[in-house]
Amino acid sequence: MWQLCVDGVSNQKGAGAEVVITIPDGTLLEQAIMLGFPASNNDAEYEALLAALPLANEFAIKKLAIYSDSQLITNKFSGEYMVKHPRMILYLDKVQELLKAFPTFTIQQVPQTEKAHADALASLASALDT
Repeated sequence: MWQLCVDGVSNQKGAGAEVVITIPDGTLLEQAIMLGFPASNNDAEYEALLAALPLANEFAIKKLAIYSDSQLITNKFSGEYMVKHPRMILYLDKVQELLKAFPTFTIQQVPQTEKAHADALASLASALDT
């Protein structure tokens, strides 16, 4: 199973996202993204996932384990949360559409400490000057 770790961050310097794909042999594929618009942390988390899924689809992945520290994202897919904010509904709809490309997937919440690498790169992306 391929693994996908996503993280988004928003701070005073800007917003960024990080995607780390771990292929079955352990190789890491990384992408840091500077968001060019004001974004909340939730926006940045969804933007990371929206960037990651088309990239993962390019590899024709059939089994994908997705990891995020975002309670909003992970708890929506576990059925614990209902999304009410109109912008978050749009994000969710787009993610659900992109997930149709993967016959088997899981989405799990992980503590931020377990994805320090992705967190560091997302923070770096948020601080880059345009």
